Amino acid sequence: MAGSIEKRGKNSYRLSCLAGYDLQGKPIKKTKTVHGTKKEAEIELAKFVADVQNGMVIEGKSLKFSEFTEIWKRDYGSKELAPSTYKRYCRMLETRLLPYFGHFYVNKIKPTDIMQFYDLLSKDTQLVRKKDNDGNKTLKPLSGKTILEHHRLLRAMLHKAVYWQVIVSNPAERVQPPKAKKPKRKYYNDDQCKILLENLEQLDEEQIKYKTAIILTVFTGVRLGELMGLEWNDIDFRNGIVSINRSSQYLADTGVFTKVPKTESSIREVAIPDFVISLLEEYKLWYEEQKSLYGELWIDSNRLFVQADGKPMHPSTISKWFVKFIGQIGLPVINFHGLRHTNATLLIAQNIDVAVVAARLGHAQITTTFNFYVHPIIAHNKKAGFALENLLLSKN
Repeated sequence: MAGSIEKRGKNSYRLSCLAGYDLQGKPIKKTKTVHGTKKEAEIELAKFVADVQNGMVIEGKSLKFSEFTEIWKRDYGSKELAPSTYKRYCRMLETRLLPYFGHFYVNKIKPTDIMQFYDLLSKDTQLVRKKDNDGNKTLKPLSGKTILEHHRLLRAMLHKAVYWQVIVSNPAERVQPPKAKKPKRKYYNDDQCKILLENLEQLDEEQIKYKTAIILTVFTGVRLGELMGLEWNDIDFRNGIVSINRSSQYLADTGVFTKVPKTESSIREVAIPDFVISLLEEYKLWYEEQKSLYGELWIDSNRLFVQADGKPMHPSTISKWFVKFIGQIGLPVINFHGLRHTNATLLIAQNIDVAVVAARLGHAQITTTFNFYVHPIIAHNKKAGFALENLLLSKN
């Protein structure tokens, strides 16, 4: 593939290269302007021809990162991302990514620019603002975890830019991801879980809604949104199966809304024991009584967990009640999601196949279950030590 050089000014040359033919048989010409001596232009021409041959030359006007962001939001973010995720990403863009990268042309962003951005976020900078108790703006560095979240968003956006042929390569792929400490996930061991269940059993009938929600979560490991999205037809009383088909979420500007679960693998069936089925049957009777009391004022959402008039509950209502309850009974404080960790940890401690646990949790990869939900329970850890002592130090 030959190229040519045309002198345009005193130290300016236009490089041209044939890049094939279009559907009408017309030649496709690529051009590039360079500055310097003719010898330097000849060297640049050789590189330019090689880039054209390898598909490394993108046509069209260069976009600023701010312009690309609007395209990304319109054609991808608002359509493909979960509403809560999209809103969080928009907040990250507006507060830090756009103030720094907004004026950059996307094809001019270099790995060193990204590295400097992460370095700024880790220090006291104008990109990080937080109000103190007196309402004054102070400058605070971001945690490694938060910086890593910015890296993942920027990398994903630039990956999409490559896919859309806006740029030829992703500079974020050449940057070492910021290090973040792996969070220590809190859960209850078997003894603590027994205390939780014993105290739930002592609740009066008026709190059966919360009792049922917590016990159902302990025995299924469902996410909070999945729990709040359950409807009565998702419960197979005869076979003891709970079907997970939807998730209930909340956004300030949207209110409570329903969405499909987190991933395709999140749509699943989870078996529950007879004890939980009996509790659900008891709760169903109470539920129907409440429904009859409200009569025509009842709003029939068919959700398991509803407000007094039948409307779907705010997802955080159950989680807030749970945190308050465990504080009252003296258990260590964990958040509601800790019940999901508890479910997986106890199942694996009972030698349940990890593949089965992963399927019950809705994980697409078994490695996710290993990495995030497998914890050694101290009591079982001690038993393992005693077992080795008996094996190696036994007089027999």
